[in-house]
Amino acid sequence: MKCAYEASSGLDGHMILNLLEQYHISGRIEGEHLQGGMGELQALGFVRVMVAEEDYEQAKQIIREWEALQPPDETKPPAPRDTMGMQLFFAGVIIGAALMYWLLKTNAA
Repeated sequence: MKCAYEASSGLDGHMILNLLEQYHISGRIEGEHLQGGMGELQALGFVRVMVAEEDYEQAKQIIREWEALQPPDETKPPAPRDTMGMQLFFAGVIIGAALMYWLLKTNAA
């Protein structure tokens, strides 16, 4: 048997296996239960969809076609932090600390 797909989770692996079964390609999921052994860290590359060697090329083609139909990942990288806001915050902290020092020094005298 050959690995046709490395899934990010057992759910993804079963979804791909079900897709392949619609085309009469049987296979199995390996490593699905290893995810729990890693604790809360995500174990990547352990869940694999395995198919017979004679079905491997057809399975890879089906998976490529399925991936091509998926909508693009619209998760955007986080927006850059507002540096002006951070600069104003730190300026306020410094001015506030200087003002408090000055008030404490003048009240102590």
